[in-house]
Amino acid sequence: MKIATLGIVFRDGNVLLGEKKRGEIGTGVLSGPGGKLEPGETIPECLIRETREELGIELDPSSLELIAVIDFYAAGEIDFSVYVYRTETFFGEPKETTEMIPEWYPLEELPFDRMFESDVNWFVRAACGEQFRANVYYRERASGFERIEFLPFTD
Repeated sequence: MKIATLGIVFRDGNVLLGEKKRGEIGTGVLSGPGGKLEPGETIPECLIRETREELGIELDPSSLELIAVIDFYAAGEIDFSVYVYRTETFFGEPKETTEMIPEWYPLEELPFDRMFESDVNWFVRAACGEQFRANVYYRERASGFERIEFLPFTD
């Protein structure tokens, strides 16, 4: 099982999403910044590094709020455990990088047709600050969404 991060970054009621240009999962899909934990890194450090690499902005570690821990399953086996953080504090202006093309979206008009299949079930809850754990089941890695189970939040 891999550990990864995902950031939900807000500004003036809008959510920052990026179109993934490359990577192991989700090329062409809109997502918040994040990625796999590297050896020796804390989970918040991973999110800060990934956000810098993908969107060219710097997150304030003291502003990161852990909202959710989501275990993603592929073909019945746990694949990724993703730590989802929320923040409204960052430095710099998002810019296109070799990783992502950034765009701001109103929370009430998120383009779920361009996001991962399961996002419609949990993303707004997390964006609004609801804390939860969840298990998300796909037939294969990030494809063929089957179901989601919400559990009480524990960190």
